[in-house]
Amino acid sequence: MFVPLQEKEAKAEIAAKWDDSSESYDSHHGHGIKTKKEHEAWIEALSAVLPPIGSKVLDVGCGTGEMSCVLAEMGYIVTGVDLSERMLQKARSKANVADLKVRFEPGDAEKLSFEDESFDAVLNRHVFWTLLRPRSALQEWKRVLKNEGRLIVIDGLWMDVSLESKLRRLIGDLSILILERRNPREGWYSKETESALPHPRGMDAQKARTYLEEAGFKGIDLTYLDNIRNIQRKHMPFSQKVTHNAAYYMICGQK
Repeated sequence: MFVPLQEKEAKAEIAAKWDDSSESYDSHHGHGIKTKKEHEAWIEALSAVLPPIGSKVLDVGCGTGEMSCVLAEMGYIVTGVDLSERMLQKARSKANVADLKVRFEPGDAEKLSFEDESFDAVLNRHVFWTLLRPRSALQEWKRVLKNEGRLIVIDGLWMDVSLESKLRRLIGDLSILILERRNPREGWYSKETESALPHPRGMDAQKARTYLEEAGFKGIDLTYLDNIRNIQRKHMPFSQKVTHNAAYYMICGQK
């Protein structure tokens, strides 16, 4: 029996874990956008749900700024926030190298510093599952959205409880141990932090939809990103490819 950490302690550990992973984060398919084909697929998917070009977009939990830079390239006015300062350092460097204007600053997804109705869209990728209080976060994202503003959540159920998923995870872990000679659990949250998270193994699309509905978002639309997941899998090492079969989705709602 693990005792969940208090919120302040848990967030400190979460920030520290992402600080530690900042150096290698973009090297992993599924985190960094590694191919032109995937880059184009993201632009196509986002173009279908974003407000007009030139709108203000907040990238919550922006990490190394991968999606922030795509948005800026598309012509949006982008602000990215993240708990991890080392992730933000990577994001600033990436934007500078690409000559893209993006504002990056430290921020808590569940307690934003922005004024009400500051953005036309709020986007996050691979963030919803790692929140201590997803309902509070949704209210914050809704608060900073302008009327009729769009929320875009990109996430997945990374590990379900099916026998197939457990077997895939075991094969992947063994491959990492034998072929890559490293700990497959390196970088995972502690059991205490996991116990504090409502969805430590990811979130299925229907649960995400329910959260948005409860928060009062309207016009909710769900799109599965199978094409992007399959592009990513094509270039992964075997240890990642065998486990990268989660239901990957983008769910959108309007304030």
